[in-house]
Amino acid sequence: MKRTHRLTAVLLILCMGISVFSETALAKEPENTALEMSAKEAQASDEGEASGTKQAESGKDNGETAPQQAAGDSLTAAPEQETAGSGDSASESQDTDGAGKPAEEAKAGAEDGKAPEDTAVSADFDDPGRGRLSGTDIPEEFFGDGAAMGAASTGITHNSKFAGYTVRQGIDVSKWNGTIDWKSVKSAGIEFAFVRTSYRGTSTGSLAKDPTADTNLKNAAAAGVKVGAYIFSQAITTAEAVQEAEYLLDTVKGYNITMPLVFDFEYYDGGRLSNKKLSRRAQTDICLAFCERIRAAGYTPLVYANKSMLSSDLYASEISTKAPVWLAHYTTKTDYSGDYNFWQYTSAGKVSGISGNVDMNFWYVKPGTDASFGNGSSASVSQGASGPAAPKLSGKASSYDKVKLSWNKVSGADGYILYRYHSSKKKYERIKTVSSGSKVSYTDTGRSIGTAYKYKIKSYKKSDGKTLYSAASKAVSVKTASTMTGKTNKAGTAVRSSPSSAKKALKKLGINTGVTITGTSGSWYRISIKISGKTKTGYIKKSRVTIIRKPTLKVQAGSKNAVTLKWSEISGATGYQIQRYDPAKKKYVTVKWVKDGAKTTYTNSGLKADTTYKYRMRSYQTVRGKKIYSYYCAVKSAKTKS
Repeated sequence: MKRTHRLTAVLLILCMGISVFSETALAKEPENTALEMSAKEAQASDEGEASGTKQAESGKDNGETAPQQAAGDSLTAAPEQETAGSGDSASESQDTDGAGKPAEEAKAGAEDGKAPEDTAVSADFDDPGRGRLSGTDIPEEFFGDGAAMGAASTGITHNSKFAGYTVRQGIDVSKWNGTIDWKSVKSAGIEFAFVRTSYRGTSTGSLAKDPTADTNLKNAAAAGVKVGAYIFSQAITTAEAVQEAEYLLDTVKGYNITMPLVFDFEYYDGGRLSNKKLSRRAQTDICLAFCERIRAAGYTPLVYANKSMLSSDLYASEISTKAPVWLAHYTTKTDYSGDYNFWQYTSAGKVSGISGNVDMNFWYVKPGTDASFGNGSSASVSQGASGPAAPKLSGKASSYDKVKLSWNKVSGADGYILYRYHSSKKKYERIKTVSSGSKVSYTDTGRSIGTAYKYKIKSYKKSDGKTLYSAASKAVSVKTASTMTGKTNKAGTAVRSSPSSAKKALKKLGINTGVTITGTSGSWYRISIKISGKTKTGYIKKSRVTIIRKPTLKVQAGSKNAVTLKWSEISGATGYQIQRYDPAKKKYVTVKWVKDGAKTTYTNSGLKADTTYKYRMRSYQTVRGKKIYSYYCAVKSAKTKS
């Protein structure tokens, strides 16, 4: 072979070798690169997740809260039919999970004991119990003497104020305690248990059900353990507290609840309640709102909080007058000086039937009490005592937008609570607490024209540091007037085509012109008015109309020369104008100006014997120096004695 050919051959062989080597390397390179990228991405993902977790736990709640109910407590009630537009208008909101899915859908898997795989991690992340209940991160404010208790019942010293009390041993459990053998728990001497049935998310603010709630409620009761339930709260408003109470009540329906229903009120570092930094007053009101709703449903409420929170962040003495208190303080001898009925003394308890640690509690039962709690069968039950009698309620419409409610005075009652039915929410909600046992009336204002409203009332009394409630009264229905009359109180009052000063004036009215009100629209009255012989709808500023009712008159001849007139006092009246018919003039003439709106009698003397006299009168209110009159009442007559 020639030298040139040999050189060419060598070059070809080298090229082929390089090609084979390159293909092999290239074939392997994507695999190695993929592995390298996967590792980097995993690291980045971990870092991103850690960053997101830190942000979620340390940041504010970004305004994401669960749907809220209208402020005020409510009575449980079956749905009732109302006339269209009755009650306060409010649309029902559907609870949603953090992803915007309906809460029922999100918790469907949880109720079977198996959370959907794609939501398990996020659900745990939003669970306020992931720290303390799991035992992985217990805040230091729970501990006494700066250290956790390792034993469940060693060296315990009870407060001397409980001398003579029966002390019962109990536990509280959640999904973080895993599967529980309740027969073994009962055999170990556990007499009661509080089962977590629900919680509000620390970040999303969504309400969720504990996936082990149903199993624990059922099996604990079946084993002979007295059962209560609790919700781990993150409420930041009283409305959310009531919503949580409603949610808790729903989770215990159908179960044998013989212990209180608990408001577990505690911070989660970086959670919505912690971040909100509410005042002591606001947080106390949140606890009280929950208690009101639970007691109204016939159960006994119980407020759980650690020593630090009870001492510094709540008005604990106020709460303990309305509901029992469950103190959390992990020590062998608590130095908490406030009132409490339960004491959670360790999170490191050991009980047969439960693998791992469990929260341990004492229940102090006062001598002479029956140690029973409300079970939802009555309006309200308190340990060892009974509530006052239920009042009898009546009501009447005092105008198109007011309902006057009256009831009998209940012996021993310290006050009363009034409820109005909310047609959209299909339940009764508290509208007024009357803090006087002697007061027996209340006017519910701001109602809608021509609308039927339903009301109930309960009485309450305070006994032995507790507030005891009666059953709810029978419902009463009152319909406001479909129309209301008023008088214009300024000359040149414009009637507009729409409720706006920018709209066309249909007509201008003089002072003391009567108008028929058929409805309201913000700061405007809707009226019916005749223009060029045709009845039209117009709008007039509320400030330009005075609503003053006419009196109801009674007349009686008391002698030969005198007639006594009596009438109903008119709210807001400055005085009254009384007129008598003059046959000679063939018209009514004024015989008396009564310049005292509270006065309700007048005697017309100097009359002829055996003569019939006819009277009419009207009330008036002084506005801007002008008398604005009601319509005249019906004519009444009386004959003097002969």
